[in-house]
Amino acid sequence: MSTIMEDSNAGDMANHEYPRDKTRPMHILHLPMDILLSIFDHVHNDRNIKLHIRRDDHDIKTIQSARLVCTLFNRLGSPFLCPILTVQLDQASLDCADKISRAPLIAAGVRSIDVVLHYCPKELAEDLSRYKNQRENDLNSLSSSCDYQAETWYLGGHDPDDETVCEQPLRVYNKAMADYSAIISAWDEYIGQPDVASTDEDTLKYQEILRQGHEEYKQKHKEQFRLIMDGSFVETLALAISRMRHGTSLHFVDEIGGWDYLNRCSDDPTRMSTHPDELPRLMAIPLDWRTIENLEGGAELLPAKILSELPIAIHKAGATVLDILIRCFPTVKNYSMIRPSHDPNNPSWPDLRSASQHLTEFFLSTNQPPIRDRHLRPEEHCPIDQYLCAILSGHDIEDVRLYFHGSNVNDGGLYRIGTILATANWPRLKRFSISDVSLDPGKLENFFRKLDGSRMERVYLRNVELLDGNWAGALDLLRERVASRCLDGKCEVEISKLKGGGFGKGILTKNNSSLWFSGEESDEEEDEGEKLIAQAQSYVSGARLQHPLRVE
Repeated sequence: MSTIMEDSNAGDMANHEYPRDKTRPMHILHLPMDILLSIFDHVHNDRNIKLHIRRDDHDIKTIQSARLVCTLFNRLGSPFLCPILTVQLDQASLDCADKISRAPLIAAGVRSIDVVLHYCPKELAEDLSRYKNQRENDLNSLSSSCDYQAETWYLGGHDPDDETVCEQPLRVYNKAMADYSAIISAWDEYIGQPDVASTDEDTLKYQEILRQGHEEYKQKHKEQFRLIMDGSFVETLALAISRMRHGTSLHFVDEIGGWDYLNRCSDDPTRMSTHPDELPRLMAIPLDWRTIENLEGGAELLPAKILSELPIAIHKAGATVLDILIRCFPTVKNYSMIRPSHDPNNPSWPDLRSASQHLTEFFLSTNQPPIRDRHLRPEEHCPIDQYLCAILSGHDIEDVRLYFHGSNVNDGGLYRIGTILATANWPRLKRFSISDVSLDPGKLENFFRKLDGSRMERVYLRNVELLDGNWAGALDLLRERVASRCLDGKCEVEISKLKGGGFGKGILTKNNSSLWFSGEESDEEEDEGEKLIAQAQSYVSGARLQHPLRVE
């Protein structure tokens, strides 16, 4: 009763202080600070950072407009303006990153830094003919897409799976193919007979685009080469990151947003024909690492130096990186480039180890090259192992994902990961994923033996081969560590395509320039092998009591 009276008196006092006809109007600025922050956070959606998903332009414009409302909105909205900072390997992008880092409100909201290491190699910058050949390859790729789209017109605008819909009239695809053919012919004529003047207006235009494009490409190479070799790129960026106190995630990629320019154009392969300004833009686009490494005659992958130099520079600038993601890595050659040293005879691996001591998450996904016809030589394998052992040397590691599909050999040979696991000391490990690797059973068993089962949340093994021995012991050890947590729903185990040691040995087969996994066994034996692996996963997870490899 007293509570009712107190509430009534409170209401009377409020009415007395603010009579109904004179009540102060409420608006958004009267909302509590935490509500206002939630409103901005709803637009920002911090989860997108981990998933590496870009916000729509509409969301960014909403925040930009809100910042103009008043001082309070500027203070609240600015940290949500740039959660992912993308820095390309050029001076303008580097200057922008430096400027953002000097704006405290915006810098405070940066959580992740994408370092885009696409590159203009000197081999193309210094050779017009090789440059021309690469750009012809780009146009041929788009022309092939146009040809495919044109063919689907005979299927009613759909492919046999009803997935592809032609968005352009057939005549547009045919014109694009004719235009691309004319461009390539003009370029070939220019290279073959540079002193012979053409009288055709279109031919002259295409040849001038080639000449100007190569000149711009050459200038971009000079700028990128300078930024790498004088250390200004890593030093300036490291200092900028040190001013972004929450920027603890570092992502190395060789395409903007994981989707390069030509891939974006493949959605509309006629674009170079229907939008004349797109062709000059294509001419200056840097190359991704896979393209660079597969250039005929070879090319130097100089940006690979940044994979080690930037973490070291960030550490020396007084900042801490907790999460490193690498989506570009040497897979054909240039392995020595990842050594952290200006002196190739004295790599500073201790500096990289020091820079990695507080790392909690590490993700590596090597690029997929064409069919590899040989295994890595010891001098090629060594710097990769040294790099990964150094960057994974800290004891704070909680999440490790190592995917070596780009290091496969076409006879089924996998990356030998034994050295990395043998040196690993990760007492806080929670999530562990490896794929496309091989190792000795003793090293795998020792690694599983060191796992703290009370912490594990996920174990993922795909296309893992034991070089000798048997899987039985390793599966027993893994079961001991994780089965109880799996049964409680606290840990997930996913196992597929185990090879060797009781599971048989699969091979990689080539067909139509594609790779896929197949077994040496018959279809029935292959089905039986998959069933056996499923039983192994069930056994490790605690759902199955009987060991699939120790059936009496």
